[in-house]
Amino acid sequence: MIRIENINKFYKLGKGRFHALKDVSLEIGDGEFVSVEGRSGAGKTTLLHILGCLDSFDSGTYLLNGKSVGKMGDRQLAAVRNREIGFVMQDFALVAQEDVLFNVMLPLYFSKTKHSRMKDLAAEKLERVGLSDQIGKKVSQLSGGQKQRVAIARALVAGSGIILADEPTGALDSGTGREVMELLRGINREQGTTVVVITHDAEVASYAGRRIVLADGVVEYDESA
Repeated sequence: MIRIENINKFYKLGKGRFHALKDVSLEIGDGEFVSVEGRSGAGKTTLLHILGCLDSFDSGTYLLNGKSVGKMGDRQLAAVRNREIGFVMQDFALVAQEDVLFNVMLPLYFSKTKHSRMKDLAAEKLERVGLSDQIGKKVSQLSGGQKQRVAIARALVAGSGIILADEPTGALDSGTGREVMELLRGINREQGTTVVVITHDAEVASYAGRRIVLADGVVEYDESA
């Protein structure tokens, strides 16, 4: 369960401040598939960074699975990011010179999981995303769609109950983008994984069961499909 109340976020802008998020409050239940839309500067990426424990906030409350994120130190936040949240980024955020298996195993290197178990878990997730036959290839040899599937497998491997996807189809052609969104929807439905997708694309947003629209740092619209 994600719950934020009256979240405010400011950034320095010259001699002043830019108010990126303004008293934003929302709840995202376990197993929801949510799209967050908005124009450039609306605050959607700032919101995702806060939800992903990648950025702090200036005031308000954030409870993640009942725990107060605002009271956590750097080590605790790192542990939350590694165990409870999986990230899928527009630019894939993979280690290009390493192979597919290494990239999917990467989150497990920060746990106490045995190496043999790490390999089994990574192979299992790669099978789920349809890439068992690419396991030994370098990431640099893959297509864009394959890279995004590797990123999704990596997001799943630590048992994360939440996937935060920032413009996951932005670097893909429309057909491949639809395949990636179908994969995320399937994972949401089959595994009950909570999926939050940041997008400016109405077609991508249509895969979600709930649509949130941000404008100028506030929630303008929040409605289930």
